[in-house]
Amino acid sequence: MVKNWVEYWNREEAMSGDFWQAQADFFVRRIRRELDFDSSGSLLDIGCGRGHVAAALAPLLRETHGADTSALGIEEARKVYADVPNLFFHHLDPAAYLEVDRLPVRGLNFIFCISVVQYYKNIGEVQKLIGNAKKIVAPGGVLLLADLLIDYKLCLDIAGVLLGGLESGTFFAKLAEVFSGKHNLYARIRSENPVLTLRRGELEAVCAAENTRLRFIRQNLTGNRFRAHALIELLPGT
Repeated sequence: MVKNWVEYWNREEAMSGDFWQAQADFFVRRIRRELDFDSSGSLLDIGCGRGHVAAALAPLLRETHGADTSALGIEEARKVYADVPNLFFHHLDPAAYLEVDRLPVRGLNFIFCISVVQYYKNIGEVQKLIGNAKKIVAPGGVLLLADLLIDYKLCLDIAGVLLGGLESGTFFAKLAEVFSGKHNLYARIRSENPVLTLRRGELEAVCAAENTRLRFIRQNLTGNRFRAHALIELLPGT
C-alpha cells in the first residue's frame, strides 16, 4: 500500500511514459530564454526523475547533477545516460529529502526544483530547502522553484493545465495520464496527502528571512499556464 508521496514517486508507473520527456523538452526550451548557460557552469536538478532535464542541459555546462528520492528513477537515469561524462545522478535520502547539502556537490550556479515543492508538507520545508541550497551554491547562484501552486484556485489550475498542454504540445499526453490507471493512484494519494499551496506573500517573507532575492518568471515554463515560477538568487554563507 502506497502511503505518501515519497513512496508514490518510487513506483515504476509514476515515472514511466513519454509525457515526462515532452514536459522536459518544453521546460528546457523555455528556461534557455531566461538563464544563460555556459561551459563553466554547474547545475543540480532536485527531483530529477529519470534525468531528462539534466541530460538536455549537460552539453551546455561543465557539470550537471540530478538527485531524486526515487531509487528507480536514479537507476534508470544512470543506465540511460551512462555515456554522458559530465552528468551525475545521486539518490536523495527519502528520510532527509530537504538536506541537499549532504550531496557531493558544491559551487553550483543553478539549482532547479521543478514540480516538486507541491509535494512538501509546509512552507517551513520550503525555507529549509532554501537554507540548505545556500550552502552549496557559488556566488551569484540561483534556485528555481518551478510549477508552484500560489494563490491556488482549483478550477483555474485545471484550465491552466489544459491550456498549457496545448501550448507545450502535451495536451493528449495529459489526457492519457488522466485516464490511465496510475492517475487513480495519484488521486488517492493526493486525497490523503494534500499538495502544498502557497500564498505569494508567505514565499516572499521566507525569501526575505533567508536573505535572498526573489523574482517571479512570467513565462510558462512547465506546460501549466497558471502555475508560478520563483527564481531565487542565493547568497551563500548568509
